[in-house]
Amino acid sequence: MILRVALIDQPRIVGDMNTNTYTFDENIVSDLYKDAHGIRPGEYFWSDWDAQDNDGKQRIWDNLLDDLDRAVENEREYQQQAIAEFESWVAQTMSIVFDSTREDCIRMMHDAHQTHGDVEYLEHCLGVPYGYLSGRKVGFAA
Repeated sequence: MILRVALIDQPRIVGDMNTNTYTFDENIVSDLYKDAHGIRPGEYFWSDWDAQDNDGKQRIWDNLLDDLDRAVENEREYQQQAIAEFESWVAQTMSIVFDSTREDCIRMMHDAHQTHGDVEYLEHCLGVPYGYLSGRKVGFAA
């Protein structure tokens, strides 16, 4: 799961006469890259990063923030699709299986995915947001 970091809302390069304020952070650029791309940066990234001056590093940083924004939006869309598919399956199952409940459907999914009742693992397997099936995440109800 991709976590959005507070850095996304940072101001980009702010110019004041000939002085630039930079928002990049060399200590966490690897984490930002991983959040945006799902893997740690490789040698080509580091070679490019090390060859840049502060303006170049800021451009790379800003591009990573844009990549992270897209990754977060893609994850949100993926989860919404997973929720829709799960809810459709629950509705169809409840209409076919006599006297079944939502809890019965969730138990069936546990059996199908061999999650042994681990709700968080089932959420992972289904691609729904953490807390969706348990109702622990605000705004979601199982």
